[in-house]
Amino acid sequence: MDNKEKQTRSKRLTRNLGLKIVSFLLAVALWLLVVNIDDPVVRWTYLDVPVTIKNADIITNQGMIYEVLDNTDVIPRVTVYAPRSVGENISKSDIVATADMNTLNSLNILQVEFSVPKVGSKVSDIRGSSDSVRVSIENRKNIQKVLKTNITGEAPEGYVVGNVSTDQNLVRVAGAESIVDRVESANINIDMSTLSEFTSDITTSVPVRLYDADGNEVEGSTLTKNPENVMITIEILSTKEVPLRFEVEGEPAEGYGLTGLVTGDMETVRIAGRRSALGNVNEIVIPKEAFDLSEAREDTTMTVDVCDYLPENVLLADKSTTLPVNVTIGVERETTIGYTLRAEDVQIANIPEGLNCELEGLEEEYTVSVTGIRSVMNGISAKDLTGVLDVTAWMQEQGLRELQPGSYSVTLLYNIPEYTELERPVMAILVVSEGTEESTEE
Repeated sequence: MDNKEKQTRSKRLTRNLGLKIVSFLLAVALWLLVVNIDDPVVRWTYLDVPVTIKNADIITNQGMIYEVLDNTDVIPRVTVYAPRSVGENISKSDIVATADMNTLNSLNILQVEFSVPKVGSKVSDIRGSSDSVRVSIENRKNIQKVLKTNITGEAPEGYVVGNVSTDQNLVRVAGAESIVDRVESANINIDMSTLSEFTSDITTSVPVRLYDADGNEVEGSTLTKNPENVMITIEILSTKEVPLRFEVEGEPAEGYGLTGLVTGDMETVRIAGRRSALGNVNEIVIPKEAFDLSEAREDTTMTVDVCDYLPENVLLADKSTTLPVNVTIGVERETTIGYTLRAEDVQIANIPEGLNCELEGLEEEYTVSVTGIRSVMNGISAKDLTGVLDVTAWMQEQGLRELQPGSYSVTLLYNIPEYTELERPVMAILVVSEGTEESTEE
């Protein structure tokens, strides 16, 4: 090709160059327009996207602990710009928001980075309504607390709560020092009103709750409890109303006696236990050992605790309290009165067959002195007193299997009222002789 042809071709290529460039640009724009009309870039919005904290061991390996403040590890709104065909396949779970502990600055702020690994570079842009996470960093602290059981509400009618046991008695608490220092107690709470249908023992899992000195529950995202829950067994016991009985014996001060009047400010008590245990309990007996009357010179009131005298496996229905009962015991001054009786009125009973028995040694009229409290003595007259000798009973006391004729010293018995006694025994001579045929016939 000669120079003339080359020049001619060059002129053709450069002729209308500006027009050709404009045409090219219009062609490109038209192509882009067609592409965007077919698959345009769209804005996609996702709410409450969680942030993952990376490299947290930088803090924890130093014995420290971090806590996210003000819920800043949740981004309220994340906007993704991507072609429609791409965005249609992106869900909230595909949005990855991370904050690296290595980016922690002096203000305890971490920078958040966003990505959509599922589609990679197909996303045009991604932005969050916030791009930082604020944290607090403190020393980590560990403590132990004894678990306390708090029972509220009532068991079903006719039942009470008995023993309560748990499979753990300690809880280990860990977390930020400022929060752990607030923990005053660890409780497991049971509301019996939610278990009112149960009339037998209950075993259930109960969460451990932490409280401060004012009774407010202590919570925090850094706070951990081990264990979180405790198995608790609640004993459900039957109840029964039974009377109280007071056994009162003993000697008051010299010259005084018991009237026999014993009153308590409570007549019955409600007890609790297994049905098998309650079935054998019909009363609660307060024994004589509970009352010391050695110096009593008037009606005396003493306080006894019923709990001390409950049978085995039985407790008060309200087991959290004692039950003191005030018992008043009647005491009066004693007096001694002598009564004139006739010897012929003394009765001899249960004479062995084939024997005759007579009493000697008594005057025709003799005196019997009786000592007792005045209120009882005022109701006694001589005609109420009868001397008796039961020969068979006397033989048994003496250990005699057979009574031989002869004379024996005997003590006569008198039907004196309760709370009285003879000032001194009345003695007589029992004369025993073999019975004659005539006397036997008689």
